[in-house]
Amino acid sequence: MDKMLFVGEDLALMKLTQRRLNKIFDIDIAQGGREGLNAVAGKGPYTVIITGLNMVGMNGFQFVEKAKKIDPDSVIVMLTSHGKLDASLKALNGGKIFRFLIKPCKHHVLKKALQEGVEQYHQNRHWAKTSDAASSHGHKILIVDDDPEVLSVFAAAVKATGQYDVLTAENGKIALELIKFIKIHVIAVDLSIPDMDVIQFLKAIHRREPNIVLFLMTWHPASEFQASVPDINLGAIFEKPLEIPIVLTEIWNHLRSDPKGEIEGFSTTAFLQMIEMEEKTCTIQVRSADRFGFLFFRKGQLIGAETGESKNEDAAYDIINWEDATLEVTHADPERRTEINRPLMYILVEAARRQDEAEANK
Repeated sequence: MDKMLFVGEDLALMKLTQRRLNKIFDIDIAQGGREGLNAVAGKGPYTVIITGLNMVGMNGFQFVEKAKKIDPDSVIVMLTSHGKLDASLKALNGGKIFRFLIKPCKHHVLKKALQEGVEQYHQNRHWAKTSDAASSHGHKILIVDDDPEVLSVFAAAVKATGQYDVLTAENGKIALELIKFIKIHVIAVDLSIPDMDVIQFLKAIHRREPNIVLFLMTWHPASEFQASVPDINLGAIFEKPLEIPIVLTEIWNHLRSDPKGEIEGFSTTAFLQMIEMEEKTCTIQVRSADRFGFLFFRKGQLIGAETGESKNEDAAYDIINWEDATLEVTHADPERRTEINRPLMYILVEAARRQDEAEANK
């Protein structure tokens, strides 16, 4: 029986889940992130770790970062309140989250997600033995579909290539939040996502990240939709049931022709969070089209920023929101004074807010 760990603040909920699923899964529970880390280190390895987002002293993302250093193979399922969705995605998960579930989560939905997590875990273990991890191109593929079977089969097939990181979203809202803070290279979206018109969704993605390769999935003949998005260059329209070899070939062909050079496939936000986490002292040179800027770090703290037009916090907000940016790490400026005193997460969230505000005013 696969071992699982449920980490959260609500002890009664965790015990109820443990009782309901004890015939299927061997579930340990831990109250809070610190107790959870002790369990991962002392009682693991765990096939799947279920964690809440909002926990006292250590939020879900912080817990996942630390837990993954102890046991990188565990599959992570994160529970988040619907009203907290924006906040829950304003942090780097770097592809570490297998599935987001909105609370309150129905018993059968959680059970299905855990079963799929177990399958993903064993699939990962299989390919870890047969594939060279260094062959990964760092490309991230996001699959958007409210059909859990499609998500599971498609994601497993892409992951099995050993070349790509895979994320999934059950609706358009989650997908739009994810691309704000994770550098996505490919999105495959179902025509009938439940919460928004898919054509408007595609146009929103195209406006925000025009270099993302977009694929549409549909049960209808592809010819019906070729003219629906004339201002968006779709990579292809896949008819369901998906012919996985054809789908994977199309994705590979588009990514192979991608001329851009990026740092490990990270967005600017994700890369800066990595600099903070590793407590780096360095200068980041950022280029986007004809713009050029600098971000200065000392022991993981953002201490200054400059562009041709502005300095410090205003410059940082601008640079973080530049599209299609390329980043280069250079030596630190030892004489640089500390001119930004706010935490990096504050700067990132404020930059995202300003970007959303600017788009709303267009």
